[in-house]
Amino acid sequence: MKLDWLLYAATITALVVVTGRWHEELNAPPAPPPPGIGEMSLFASFTPFAVSSIINLPVDDQKIMTGTAFAISKNGEWIVAKESVGACTHPFLNIGGNLAVPFKTREVPSYGGYLIAITEGAGRPLSLIDPANVKPGMRAFMPGYPGGQVGEATGRLIGRTVIERSKRGRPNEPVLAWAKAGQTEELKSDLNQLVGGPAIDDASHVVGITIKEKPRRGRIYTAVPETVAALAATTARAPDFDAEATITKRNYGIVSDTLRREYRVAQVGCIIS
Repeated sequence: MKLDWLLYAATITALVVVTGRWHEELNAPPAPPPPGIGEMSLFASFTPFAVSSIINLPVDDQKIMTGTAFAISKNGEWIVAKESVGACTHPFLNIGGNLAVPFKTREVPSYGGYLIAITEGAGRPLSLIDPANVKPGMRAFMPGYPGGQVGEATGRLIGRTVIERSKRGRPNEPVLAWAKAGQTEELKSDLNQLVGGPAIDDASHVVGITIKEKPRRGRIYTAVPETVAALAATTARAPDFDAEATITKRNYGIVSDTLRREYRVAQVGCIIS
């Protein structure tokens, strides 16, 4: 009888600990105010992009910000979500101040929701995770530009599911579902302009591509790692053995800022013609 009670107590304790860890949330600090245009333009002049490819952006009412991209090749290849480009004829990556780098796109057969954006130069490509290391309960971090401003989110992996896209004329897509576990403090928008950005694990390896948030359900959805690998395989990607930053629930805002500053994660926009 005593042994039964001990086993019962141990089970309850384990459930409490697991539940507490699963729901553990921590927001990143508020995003710092953006530097002035002159300062940002100075920074942006020291970029991995070809100088001849950098343009001046038009005034605000002639451009919109639409999503996030991340580098997968030093040659200037990025993953972007097709919906963040849409029918735009003049898409660009915002590199600070009023400067940008236009890009062309390449479709990848069987992966209609994503495009490869092509620029002259890019930041160091992000490393990819081994799909065998993707397990329920793991934490991922989603850096990018939610609401058109710098920001990030974090979530705990629930598991795999499918997003039905048949009504849009596209096949259903296997995805990862994450329980939202934090975001940038004072963020006044949803996370849907993170679309196309990376979801990275605590070793800064790409787990998936951010697709959308469902705020009422507390869910974030990303592409599966196999999709990322298939898209990356179509690029001139070279092995990269440089060490990556370790990310925690306490420093994910700082690491995200570094990824943006090093042009490994960039903002997608469109010039309205």
